[in-house]
Amino acid sequence: MRASAASDGSVWSRLPRELGDAVRPRIPEIARACVDAIAAEIPDYSTRFDGGPGRATAIELTRRGIERDVDRVGTPALWQADRLAEFRGHGRDAFHSGLSREAVQAAVRVSSRVTWRWIADIAREAGLSGDVLYGAAEGMFADVETSMAAVVEGYSAAEAAVSGTGERHRRLLRALLGGRTPAEVDGLVAASGLPVPERVAAVAFRALPGAPEFPADLLPEHVPADPAGDPPAALTPAPDVDLIGLTALPPGWTAAVGPLVPPSEAPESFRVARRAADLAARGLLDAPGPVIWCRDHVTTLLLLADEFLVTQLATTTLEPLSGLSGRRREQLAETLLALVRTRGSAPELGRLLDLHPQTIRARLKKLAELFGDKLDDPSERLRLELALLAERALPNHA
Repeated sequence: MRASAASDGSVWSRLPRELGDAVRPRIPEIARACVDAIAAEIPDYSTRFDGGPGRATAIELTRRGIERDVDRVGTPALWQADRLAEFRGHGRDAFHSGLSREAVQAAVRVSSRVTWRWIADIAREAGLSGDVLYGAAEGMFADVETSMAAVVEGYSAAEAAVSGTGERHRRLLRALLGGRTPAEVDGLVAASGLPVPERVAAVAFRALPGAPEFPADLLPEHVPADPAGDPPAALTPAPDVDLIGLTALPPGWTAAVGPLVPPSEAPESFRVARRAADLAARGLLDAPGPVIWCRDHVTTLLLLADEFLVTQLATTTLEPLSGLSGRRREQLAETLLALVRTRGSAPELGRLLDLHPQTIRARLKKLAELFGDKLDDPSERLRLELALLAERALPNHA
């Protein structure tokens, strides 16, 4: 929709700067009044703006918008494209937040009405003429028209992305993860409108029973994703950028990010990511938040790639320790791991383990009795290190 002549900023540019100077100190009050009126008059917003961070964020965004509009008073005519872009963004955010098109349009009308009443009262208090009031009203009404059009554009674009491009993205996701032929994948990449990435990282999602729905705004629109699909997954060529929002996953959700690989190896990246999610659910991967980065757990993922074999390795290799009591076995296993890793002397191992060298010498003597020449064989030391690490990764098999 083309902006009307009055909406290009020329009306605001003809108003005296005194109006802007009078309104500017009151902008925080106006912003709070707008948000309160929206919450009171539009049921869809009442719970969102009833307090807490949602209301505070809405007030801050409203304050910035009013401040930007007031800055146009008395300045050369210039329609600010960023204002339209901001309202398109409001439309997109409303769609992804589950608001109706009518609700977000009503919010624009309510906010504009409240702002106009405040501006009119402030202009009268400042003794400005009726012509100034008429000009401000003309500018406000023109802005409502263009703002509403921009909101609808953004809302419709987000809606289309889900029903159109979003579905093509999901087909591409399933094709890449399913190991389709290069020709099939190339066709879906072309249809999706995405550039062909050199490398992609697969994301495996896991939701506990009863977990809330996946928030629609945590991933950028250009990321092929289907968190509720079978399998629940996503793909991205830029995980460090595209997946920032996943730190806000709701309780009960986990996302595991596989390694970056060529698109043809996306199934392997996804396999590793699913394995990481499984291990984390069993408490075998220590992740500080809801996002598990496989690159941080390569050793554990490698050790536990085949739990049967690694259990056999630990059981057979560490058999000499099997007859010891729990605490004694733990102490010798700790010292053995330090020894095979460093080949250090008793004083060096003592500093490493924060123990007296004499204690270390006693343990080394016992280990020599148990393992003999294996401690001097490089291949056996590697086997011992892997077995000890595996035992730590699978504590139930100790």
